[in-house]
Amino acid sequence: MDTFYLVDYENVGSSGVAKCSGLVKTDHLIIFYTDNSKKIDLDIVNNHGESSFETRKVPAKSQSVDMHIVSYMGYLIGKYEKKEIKIIIISKDKDYDNLIKFWEDKASLERKQKIEAETKKKEVSTKASATKKTKAEPKKATEKSNAKGTVKKPEKAKKSANATPNKQDATKKPAKPKTKNEGGKTTEKKVQKADIKNQLNHKTQIALAKNNYPQTSISGVAKIVGQRYAKPGFLENVYEDLKSKYPKKYEEIYKLIEPVLVEFK
Repeated sequence: MDTFYLVDYENVGSSGVAKCSGLVKTDHLIIFYTDNSKKIDLDIVNNHGESSFETRKVPAKSQSVDMHIVSYMGYLIGKYEKKEIKIIIISKDKDYDNLIKFWEDKASLERKQKIEAETKKKEVSTKASATKKTKAEPKKATEKSNAKGTVKKPEKAKKSANATPNKQDATKKPAKPKTKNEGGKTTEKKVQKADIKNQLNHKTQIALAKNNYPQTSISGVAKIVGQRYAKPGFLENVYEDLKSKYPKKYEEIYKLIEPVLVEFK
């Protein structure tokens, strides 16, 4: 299960992420900071275990980091609505608790004052050493039995270069050689499209969050935009969907997100 750590760096500073060396590949460390807290400890950058790591600078305004973290949390919930994930907000601010309670039926959410992940790495290494030890033991036993004179299984005789192939081999069609880039371009395009879609979703939510829209509306609008992206009639269909879902506010909402939509058209 993927775990996302959303760090309110302005609130917890380096102490909140000092023990993240044991994070694993399914962990994602995302630090939100402003000009008031832009001195990030290089130990964090260099030693965050096997997790992915990114920083997001937001405007230095009242409750700015809080708003962006909440917006990003809603974005993650919408993006992974069909997949089980865990979101952990790293902050001492108890105001997050009400929002966590609001979303608790949609995802696994919690707030912590700091990351405690040093023990994970030790556990993994312990398991690895135990596995190596188990694998090594049969080898010793084999060596011991060979020493007593146990007959080794003969190697399969190699075919002579002049041997006549049987009928099945002669009629068998040679396998089509795989090209170096086979499937690579398709995968790369899918990854690029997903990254662009994530940026679109994020910017859409930010545009609405700046205008104090409730999180439920932000997530709903982002979902509509994501579903219509890269399809014919992108702008028109988003407009019609908003009109259907938000009949009293659709014009105002569309006006706020239109610059974002045009950018990604």
